Amino acid sequence: MKAIDGLLLKMELRRGVRGVLVWTLAISVAIVLVIALYPMVIDMYAAIPPEFADLMRAFGGIPDTIVDYYASEGGMMLQLFGAIFAALQGFGAINRDERERTAESLYVLPRTRGTFFRTKLLRVTIEVLAFAVVCALASVLGFAIVGEPVDYGPFFTFSGLNAVVLLMFTWLSFAMACLMKTNAKPMSAIAVPFTLYVISIIALATDDAILDTLKYLTPYTFADPIEILKSDYAFEWISFTVYLGLTTAGTVLAWRAFAKREFLG
Repeated sequence: MKAIDGLLLKMELRRGVRGVLVWTLAISVAIVLVIALYPMVIDMYAAIPPEFADLMRAFGGIPDTIVDYYASEGGMMLQLFGAIFAALQGFGAINRDERERTAESLYVLPRTRGTFFRTKLLRVTIEVLAFAVVCALASVLGFAIVGEPVDYGPFFTFSGLNAVVLLMFTWLSFAMACLMKTNAKPMSAIAVPFTLYVISIIALATDDAILDTLKYLTPYTFADPIEILKSDYAFEWISFTVYLGLTTAGTVLAWRAFAKREFLG
């Protein structure tokens, strides 16, 4: 039996295509609209009172260029909603079969548990990577509509690292679904990326040295659009290494749990 079953993969991709298209289209359109509003929004920034300008310094300050604006608005929006999408996809790859009561009929097919596990993991990886690529292209389209010069080096660095963050959330949520009880609520998958996002915002907005160390608890740190697009970026190896380790360990534990899991129709 092949490690990845082509027919099973096609079936899995077809099952999730509608949801992926809806999420991808909605967020891509939102990104284009946010960027396209830059000529109007930049005038609003110029009229911001000094006290609000001081508050915005924690998030990179008042934008001077379209890339600065994208970092504060489009990039941060993409990270949060992209992470929620990724978490739901990863969690749903396992949870959906149990929720729709199709697990019993699906897992009697002549395939090994390992084939199901790898195929489902590959499916959500493909979906989230496609989402990340389309959203990056939507950002480029937004830049083209506005027509201002863009340094695409930092932008593509952010886009690549953001895709890595989304994949980490995908795999971690996939592991959660394997480790949790059957029929767990899919919305529980959102708690992890949302909570970590709040932590990253707290770390970003504070001048306190202790609170600043909270950034190492989140994967958003090594793909922070503010740092990558608006400053001399230095790759955050600690955050990346921690979450690479967690993702790897979670996947191993997920396979062990999946191999022993009892599925109910």
